[in-house]
Amino acid sequence: MHNQIRCLFALLLLCMVSQASAATPDELSSAVTSNYRVTIPGFLGNFKTIGDVLTPRKEGLRADRPSKMFKPNQVKNHKLVMAGGSELSLGGVHSGALKPGERLYLYDVVTGDTYLQLDLYTVSSYVVPGIRGPQALQASVRFQYDKGLAGITTQQLLDDIHEWFDTEEETRPAARSRKAAPTTRTIRLGQTLEEVTATFGAPQKQVLLGTKTIFVYCDTDLKVVFVDGKVVDAE
Repeated sequence: MHNQIRCLFALLLLCMVSQASAATPDELSSAVTSNYRVTIPGFLGNFKTIGDVLTPRKEGLRADRPSKMFKPNQVKNHKLVMAGGSELSLGGVHSGALKPGERLYLYDVVTGDTYLQLDLYTVSSYVVPGIRGPQALQASVRFQYDKGLAGITTQQLLDDIHEWFDTEEETRPAARSRKAAPTTRTIRLGQTLEEVTATFGAPQKQVLLGTKTIFVYCDTDLKVVFVDGKVVDAE
């Protein structure tokens, strides 16, 4: 009888410890946004806040046209179980396959009963058939858990995310300020959006006006004007 009581007490204690270590969906979302700054877009193609840039550590993830119908990349038990996107071709501007090191902004964190999803978009923008103007590609990744979010801890989730993504430290504000100092960096007529971004970093503001795109670097008062994705003016 005493042994049975001790066993029941041990099981009850184990359940209490397990419940105490589990996290709620809100706590998991907060843990992610505390570790990774979220990019907040503006109304005119600019950014209210530029967050951290994440880079894939593994191959297999896919990007596609931004859409509510976008199928997220799904990761479960440390493995990619379903690549995201759709079957439509991007028209040669991007294969759709994300390469390790490709730069991505985190736009949002979404939770369901059994998953937490990172809504990611490419830092680079592309002219995609059927979409007006250069467009960032969607690359959302869903971390799926068979036992639900109630069965994991914040540390487990963060470890799972880190297994798939690095943070590009040089994109933090302090690093951008250091890069903003006058150097031998130059802009040439005819350069592409990607070439300018690679040299000067992502702009603090981006304005889309038909075939015209304007990059605004607030820290250096630099404006770069593109038409059809090529530099036509800078001031």
